[in-house]
Amino acid sequence: MRFPVLGYVLGVFAGVVLGDMSSALAQGTHPHSVQSVGVIDAQRILRQSTAYQGIRPQMQTLRKQFEDRFRAAEGELRTTKRNIEQERAILSPEAFAQRQREFRQRVQTVQRDMQGVNRILDRAMSDGIAKIQLKAHEIVRELAQEMKLDLILTNVAVAFARPKFDLTDRVLERLNKRMPSVKVALPQQNPAPQPGKK
Repeated sequence: MRFPVLGYVLGVFAGVVLGDMSSALAQGTHPHSVQSVGVIDAQRILRQSTAYQGIRPQMQTLRKQFEDRFRAAEGELRTTKRNIEQERAILSPEAFAQRQREFRQRVQTVQRDMQGVNRILDRAMSDGIAKIQLKAHEIVRELAQEMKLDLILTNVAVAFARPKFDLTDRVLERLNKRMPSVKVALPQQNPAPQPGKK
């Protein structure tokens, strides 16, 4: 099963932080008037958060459930294919062609179901990560207010910064306390398909 690309998620998180910065500048904050700046490592915050680390075992459990279902469906397809080949000698060409068409349709149905499950699992993981992002962003804004910072940038937007400007550990500590875990749930509006069921 596929999983969302972490780089995309981190890019969204960085975009939120930088978006706030751009908004502030657009409202009249001239770059030369900036007095206090903070820097965060968005990638490390997400990867080292206990909530994110707890997502993987949950996804593995969900994936295994679907893998078991599709393994059974694949076994049925192999049996069906074998039966069709064995019956070829006693079937008319038309009947044999019809059995083959039906078999191909069932294979296509199972393949579509697998693709649907991939989308559902991707959505479930994305939703879980989005919750972590929202909480982390909330903490970033909170620190900015507490420390009276004009800007908080992600490290990917900074060529160099002294360690004293790094707020990563502070954000991570608060994030782990306030959101030690996050529950991964399948989207309710998209029930998971049963392999081969129409």
